[in-house]
Amino acid sequence: MARTEPPVFSVAEINGVVRELLEGEFRDVIVSGELSNVRVHASGHVYFRLKDAGAQLAAVCFRGDARGIDFELQDGVQVLARGRLTVYEPQGTYQLVARGIEPAGRGELERAYRLLVARLDAEGLFDEARKRPLPRYPRTLAVITSPSGAAIKDILSTLRRRFPCVEVLFVPVPVQGETAAPAIARALDAVSEQPAVDAVIVGRGGGSLEDLWAFNEEAVARAIHRCSVPVISAVGHERDVTIADLVADRRAATPTMAAEIAVPERAEVARRIDGLDAAMASRVRSRVERSAARVSELLRSYALGSVRGRIEQGMQGLDFISVRLQAGVRGGLREHSGRLDTLDARLSSLDPRETMRRGYVACADAVSGRLLKGAKEALDARSVHLSFHDGAVSANVGGRVGKEGT
Repeated sequence: MARTEPPVFSVAEINGVVRELLEGEFRDVIVSGELSNVRVHASGHVYFRLKDAGAQLAAVCFRGDARGIDFELQDGVQVLARGRLTVYEPQGTYQLVARGIEPAGRGELERAYRLLVARLDAEGLFDEARKRPLPRYPRTLAVITSPSGAAIKDILSTLRRRFPCVEVLFVPVPVQGETAAPAIARALDAVSEQPAVDAVIVGRGGGSLEDLWAFNEEAVARAIHRCSVPVISAVGHERDVTIADLVADRRAATPTMAAEIAVPERAEVARRIDGLDAAMASRVRSRVERSAARVSELLRSYALGSVRGRIEQGMQGLDFISVRLQAGVRGGLREHSGRLDTLDARLSSLDPRETMRRGYVACADAVSGRLLKGAKEALDARSVHLSFHDGAVSANVGGRVGKEGT
């Protein structure tokens, strides 16, 4: 029996057949390995090798898929690459065309993330009803992030540009690693006890799921939930959604956006003040004009004229009453003045000094009369006595004369 010769294939045909076999059998596989020889081409395609202890596999991730990778591809990093096996026909090498690459262990992190989200959601930590509005014009804003990252620089520069009068309380913390979550939770509790703080920004810049994992920890989620002031979460980039974002009162896509959310723009505040000032002036002017028109209308009305006439008559009556009162007062004053003169005269007559003067005069007159009477009586008695003695003397003289003549 003649031996059948195998078919003859060209190299291109063999490579094509192998490619079809590989792609048909391994159209969707996940390969675990360590990155090696990572090269980013000018086209944006990423070429690398996956290796383990016993073998290597060439791989490529084209530009469109490479854009979706959220961590840096570096030699020595353990990854899970998902894609299809194929043959690069010009060189006859087979390779993995990766549609997605993630760090090894991310699957466990994602499962842990989903479980914690489900549990906290059941407790109501994500309810929109419990989320508080941000203060419109905060006076003091706390910022919890790394002191060495780009986030704090972006936040501070944005705050100075938009609303420079706000005070910033910066609380530095690690934002990745085993110590990050407890430190962030303690910082939130400390800020919550500061009565001057109006709101909090907590977050960091972008990174891989592992880099951002501290903001998926339960301790941080519960610290945000019990914080006494509104919390703005600003973790990573637009595509990164952490549990901290879900619990916070507001989520910002980036730290810069968090600062823009937290404070108003200075120019906007100035425009609002100008608008309020103009509105207030307009309202006051309108109120004054309406009041002036109303007063003019009332002044022209018959009812007010009648009232005015009554008021004028009343005022005239008050004038008459005033005249009568003045006359009555003057008459009363004259009457009371006469009575006062009479009373003054009576009081004068009852004046003790006058009474003493009159008594003194009367007493002096009486004493003087008695003295004159007594003196007169004494003189009269003396005169009689002298007369008696004169007669006796005359008789004695005559007798003696007669005797001598005799």
